[in-house]
Amino acid sequence: MSIVGQVMLDAPLTSAKVGPLASAYIRSESPTSQHGTTYPNRANALCCGYGALRRSAEASVEGSTSGHSAASLFSDDAQLISGSEWLLRADYAASTTTDDRAAIRRDKIRAALIGLLPDVSDIRVAGLDEETPRPRIDVQTHYGWVPMRALSLGYRSMIAWVVDLASRMFEAYPESADPLAEPAIALVDEIDLHLHPRWQREITEHLDRLFPNVQFVVTAHSPLVVQGAGVTNVAVLRRVRDHVEILNDPEEVRGWRVDQILTSDLFGLRSARPVEIERLLERQQELVLLDKPTDSQRTELAAVDATLAQLAPGETAQDRETWAIVRRLAGRLASDLGHGR
Repeated sequence: MSIVGQVMLDAPLTSAKVGPLASAYIRSESPTSQHGTTYPNRANALCCGYGALRRSAEASVEGSTSGHSAASLFSDDAQLISGSEWLLRADYAASTTTDDRAAIRRDKIRAALIGLLPDVSDIRVAGLDEETPRPRIDVQTHYGWVPMRALSLGYRSMIAWVVDLASRMFEAYPESADPLAEPAIALVDEIDLHLHPRWQREITEHLDRLFPNVQFVVTAHSPLVVQGAGVTNVAVLRRVRDHVEILNDPEEVRGWRVDQILTSDLFGLRSARPVEIERLLERQQELVLLDKPTDSQRTELAAVDATLAQLAPGETAQDRETWAIVRRLAGRLASDLGHGR
């Protein structure tokens, strides 16, 4: 079986970020092998790809970068460079060489991770003062200093591919004053996996700030990623019988709430309510439209109305509290009117 993926940096992907026409060709003869083909006389843009399962290798001071820059797109066994490993090696290089670029690289990645990872305020090298030195990378969180390898899967997955991308940019642009500001293309599958909702909504903004000239092409199943995409182009992939169609001009949802996005053409849900509530609403509609409801149907409709009336209105806790006050006042008013007050 041959799996072929081709990225042509032509319209609509061509932009100020990637420059003139260029192309990258990735081919896999099996799920565990792949190779790339470069095209002569085209722009030399760095292209990296990251599959949904983004695993990093175990950290060690000695080691090399991982293999093909798109290996994890084709193989679940592919390992990305370890964030801990890269930081340990960068710190070692900065302390043993007179080349200022080593310290600059270390500090840039450290600052990038602190800016990207929620609730991480500092990163340090630890374990050097132990009886048997075992260097490791620790991060400072609300709970104190913890080893980077002890972070949650969402953190470790993000660290793995971001450090991998950054390290490849340092290699691709060794003479640049700011390699992370150079042009590149990054394909990221399921970017929302294992991320807190707040992080899903903010991830594209953070990445654009850290890599201002990288063109990200990402997939996601989260409306929060779409909501946070801002002016980013959004495309929808839909299965039509035995093939997939790409809709490049979907419904405009900029500024919409998450529930509105879920019921838009992008996700196609009939309602953002729970399934059981959706069924109650459908049943309510059926009962209301009856010409001659029976006594039991009237009783059922009253019960459905009472259940739906208890649903939490509004978008925020303040909205819900306001509605609760309105309901209490309405109840008192009804009671007063009933007693002739």
